[in-house]
Amino acid sequence: MSESWFNALCYEAGLWAVARWPSLAFNPWFKRLMEHCRPDWAAWKTKTVMEAVDKQAASLVEQWEQEEKESKANALAQEAHKLFPDAIITPLPNAIVPSVLIETAPPAGASEAVKALGGELRITYQLPSSEAP
Repeated sequence: MSESWFNALCYEAGLWAVARWPSLAFNPWFKRLMEHCRPDWAAWKTKTVMEAVDKQAASLVEQWEQEEKESKANALAQEAHKLFPDAIITPLPNAIVPSVLIETAPPAGASEAVKALGGELRITYQLPSSEAP
């Protein structure tokens, strides 16, 4: 195990050296060194590339989940606008369940105390469909 990282390092150094001095690739000792180190380098390279791919996959899944939450919240907000056209609708995509905040103004004939408190306030994650069958 301790030899494998060293072999991978030697192979990387060999690749750098051949890029710098191309004639080195024809040296029989150098060829033997590269043949000996290549399997450990391949294992190391595969491991590092797969770790990077795993990080990218996790990042993509996180991004897709966020986009899905935003999409659901925006669709819910559009549905709420149909049902409550005079209300202030705010999508809440970062809630535990994508939700929508619906704020309505107090009725015109309401008392001063009710007007001071404001209108009805709802937070919901589901609405009855406005298109009834």
